Amino acid sequence: AFTAGRRFSGRRGGACLAAGGSHELRNPLSAISLSMELMQEELRQPSMDSQAQLAEAMAEIRTELTRMHELVQDYLSLARLAAIRREQADLGTFVKACAQEMEERATRRGITLFLCGLASLGEVAFHPNTLRRALLNLMQNALEAMPQGGSLTVAAQGTASHVQIEVRDTGGGVPAESLPRLFEPLYTTKPGGTGLGLYIVQEIVKAHEGDVTVQSGAGRDTTFTVILPRHAAAVGHTLVEGVARGCQ
Repeated sequence: AFTAGRRFSGRRGGACLAAGGSHELRNPLSAISLSMELMQEELRQPSMDSQAQLAEAMAEIRTELTRMHELVQDYLSLARLAAIRREQADLGTFVKACAQEMEERATRRGITLFLCGLASLGEVAFHPNTLRRALLNLMQNALEAMPQGGSLTVAAQGTASHVQIEVRDTGGGVPAESLPRLFEPLYTTKPGGTGLGLYIVQEIVKAHEGDVTVQSGAGRDTTFTVILPRHAAAVGHTLVEGVARGCQ
């Protein structure tokens, strides 16, 4: 499994993210500006196609505003990490609720959602808002990897000191040469991607004193594994591979 170990920190990391954020915001702003110019032109010189043209421009503006909102939420997630306070709560119930948020999206894409082992996880120290963001990022990533449908499995198990959550998809896999870069900020293999989703997952998990790994390859299932300490400052854990495979 490839472990998200390398971190981009300090002045270099901040400059990298600032430049990337500026670039990613500039793109949707340019698209919105262009759509507004087209709308103004249609209003000045209406034609038989004006209604369709205006509707198309409005749809483009909505799409770009959604993209900007997601980008801002990504950066806010990173900004909050320095001050998170973890509290003991039932992790299985929390993970199930996160998965259920994705259920409708999965169904629309022809994807079946499987949950396994969540009821027995018990209490874990975590920060709900940031951990929710990490889990949703992983599940959204999995959905996008299966445009033709498939299955998304969220499985978990725990020990006295740690818990392990797996998010597995049956998509086309990740080429071996891309695996080492998946957690780098601003690296993306998806058209229109910000390259922040998995980087944010990595940073949130590390803020919880945990680890995140990925197993994949071209033409294979992809499994992201998040390991968290059950209590703050717990150390030492063993990765148990294939937890999600026994859930279907």
